[in-house]
Formats: sequence, structure tokens, C-alpha cells
Amino acid sequence: MRTIPALFASLCVLCAHSAAETKPNVLFVVSDDLDCRIGCYGDRVAKTPNLDRLAARGGRVDRAYCQFPLCNPTRASVLSGRYPTSTGVLDNDTWLLIEPGQQTLPEFFAAHGYAVEQIGKIHHARNQGFRPGEPKPEIKAKGKSLPWFTPEERAQQQAEDPEYWDKHHSPYRNLVCKNPAQYAWANEFGPLPADDRGPDALFADKAIASMRSRAADGKPFFLAVGFLKPHVPLKAPRQFFDLYDPAAMPLPPDFDTEPRVIPGVPRDEFRQNLDLFTSRSFSVTEAREAMRAYYACTSYMDAQLGRLLDELEKLGLGKNTIVVVWGDHGWHLSEKGMWAKGTLFEVSARGPLIISDPRRKSAGRASRRTVQYLDLYPTLADLCGLPQPKHLEGASLRPLLDNPDAPWDRPAYTVQVRGWFLGRSVRTERWRYTEWDEGRRGVALYDHDNDPHEMRNLAADAKHADTLARLRKFLREGPVSTHIGTPKTQ
Repeated sequence: MRTIPALFASLCVLCAHSAAETKPNVLFVVSDDLDCRIGCYGDRVAKTPNLDRLAARGGRVDRAYCQFPLCNPTRASVLSGRYPTSTGVLDNDTWLLIEPGQQTLPEFFAAHGYAVEQIGKIHHARNQGFRPGEPKPEIKAKGKSLPWFTPEERAQQQAEDPEYWDKHHSPYRNLVCKNPAQYAWANEFGPLPADDRGPDALFADKAIASMRSRAADGKPFFLAVGFLKPHVPLKAPRQFFDLYDPAAMPLPPDFDTEPRVIPGVPRDEFRQNLDLFTSRSFSVTEAREAMRAYYACTSYMDAQLGRLLDELEKLGLGKNTIVVVWGDHGWHLSEKGMWAKGTLFEVSARGPLIISDPRRKSAGRASRRTVQYLDLYPTLADLCGLPQPKHLEGASLRPLLDNPDAPWDRPAYTVQVRGWFLGRSVRTERWRYTEWDEGRRGVALYDHDNDPHEMRNLAADAKHADTLARLRKFLREGPVSTHIGTPKTQ
């Protein structure tokens, strides 16, 4: 017969074992084209109460950077844990190729016993990635098949038939827009009809149903939810437009009414507008109306996020669920005359990142360290006690969640393509340094301590020669040093 102390000891061992076996859930939320115009990031215009409350109970990263400022490449990077120069995905027309022995982030969690569900836009379109030898599924939109390539097929097409490839290129690759009417749908903004809740409300409905199902079966879950807003067209229910006065929209310090190449700055730093005000100048009034629409769409998405957070608490899942919210890249709102993404300027490369882990003790604190979006894969594996896949090229952010001021010496790398010449940018806590075609098409150096809007290129300033040399070494010896694709003579 066991004594009471012996029984108590056995119970303690059993409880400890049970706690060790408990896996945290993951709610993985990505918002399409969401930048840092959010209340918790210091924006005084934005009304984002749910993002703000998540940041108050979790960790906000102030300097988080995408690896390519375009939907498909940056999502492929995050979901594979590899740089765009490693995946070969450098546009919206190329499939993520999963090499043997590798797994996407959702596949990884499924392999480790998680119930995995993906709702909304997680990968770009239906691009889930595929392995060599697997047939590509046919993709159709509005009754027409879309051209999707593997990285190898893309390079071959560039070499054999560049005119055909130009016809199907990513709209953010070049400065020239051959057919402005092609993007007319993206120029629309305004309130939705009264009976239209918008797509993100439907995604939230499905996510809530999924959480209820998972709460009932008790299996740990990895639930990925991809909201479409504030992606263009900038349309949302009227109540969110009513939150903002267009006349009160502040213009940025580098506001312009169209993109203009600035003397002393590489031409490839700029691109023509496509998503809004295609191939034309815009007025201050038009700019402010479009800004209002962007904020309205952000508030609409925020409301859907709030529904998910509320449901977690109602189901009693909040204390054992890691919540991650990120935007796939930044977004221009008239800075330097440009709209949308597709540049290596700070406003396009930087995005929001909030990680709330109820087990961490840094709630409400922000980290000023420079991190990369591809760090998400290793971070979630680490936080959930899972082994680190060998193919990952990022690093776990767990030290910064435990101590936001912890030492961190990893810079962030972002790449962008112009005419299939590669632009590569490295960001440290103070500096951004960019080379176009390894410097042959120009270089740029910006001091963010003294020039946060990147209005002065210091690359030719002899006083910064040592800084230039140090950052050039980061690019020449760093992980994005590989030149991808078949360059064309221009």
C-alpha cells in the first residue's frame, strides 16, 4: 500500500510529464499588404484596437523586414524558411519548389502531430509549393489559365523567349507599365455595398469554426489565416470608412504626386505606380482619399482579427496558444510619389510583426533589434519545442521574446528585381545599404538615425567610406550574394 507522500510524489511526476507533453497551439495570421500604420507602432491616425491589445500582451518587433517586397516571393520565403535567392521565387509567376527532405511551415507542424488548417491567402494564390517530379495543378482565374513556372522553367523562358516572359512578368519588376488598363481593378477604393461583409469576415467565420472543432477534439492545432486586406482594391464596409476623415490624412515628408528619379539616387530604387494612379500624376485630394481607404481596410482586417482573439478566450485556448501576426511587406502611401510595394526603401521592406506567447514574460515590450520574416519558421519550431529543420536560413527570435534588448547581431536582407537585375539591400539597426546589379547600376546608403525617410543618399560621401565597406561586405559574403535568373542586356 502506498503512503500519502508516495502518492503525492507520483501525482507530481504524472503532472510534470503531462505538462511536458502539452504542445502549444499556433494561430498564424498574415495580412496582405499590411504595413506599420498601426496604433501600437505609433501611428496616430490608425484605429487598430485588436492589433494594439495583442501587442500589449505579446512582443512587438519594431524592425522586421521582408525578404522580397512582393506577395509570392516573401510568402515563399517565410513558409520555406529560405531566402528568395535560395527558393528561386522572385516574382508572382514562379512556383515554390520544395526540395527533397524539406517541408513548408504547415507541413512541418503536420508532421509533428498538429492539426493543420490554412484559411484564406497563406501561399500566393494556390501556390502550395511542389516537389520535383510532381505535376503542377492547373491554375485558373476569371476563366483563364495563368502562367506558373518553376524557377528552372522561368530561367529557361527568359533565355529562349524574353518577349513572352516580359508579357507575363510580375508587375513590380520594371519601371514601364505597357498597359495601364490591365490594373484598373486595383485602382478602386470606397465602401462596399451594405450587404457585403467582405472576404475577410468569411475567412474569420471559417477560422472560428476551425477553433471550435479543435477545442472539442483537444488536438494541438496550427491554424493559418490569411486576410486579404488592406490589399487593393481598397474596399471595405462603410463603417470602417466612417472612422476616418480624408482631410485629416497627414502627407509624408517625402510626398510627391508621381514617382521621380532623384539625382544621386539609383534609378532602380524607383518604379512606376501600378496598383493606384497607374501611369499618371495624382492630386493631394486623391492621395488623401486613397490613404483613408487604406486605413479603413486596415481597421476592417483588425476587426476580424479581434473576432479570432475573442474566440480563443471564449474557448479557453488563450493561455496555450501562440499568436503571430505579420504583414507580408510594407506599402507606399505616396512616399516619393509611389504607391504599394516593390521597392527597397524602408517603407516597402519593413512590416509589422507581433508574437504573443503567453509563456513569455516580456508582454507589452518592443524589440528594436533588426529581424527578418524568414525567422518565423525557426522561431515557431523553437517555441513549440520541435526540432529545427536543417534547411532553415533564419534564426529563432526566442531570445528577443525573453529579453527584447538581448544582443542580436544579425542584419536583415531584402532583394528586389528590375529587368532581372537583382537589387540587394542590407539593414542594420542604423543603416540601410543597397546595391543594384552588384553596384554596376548604382548603390545607396541611408542613415536611419538622422534620415528615417531615406531622403539623402550618402554612398558618395567619403566620411562614410568605412561604413560603406562594412555593409558591402555583408552583401558580398552574405546569404543573398547569389545572382538568380538569366540577366538580359539593357
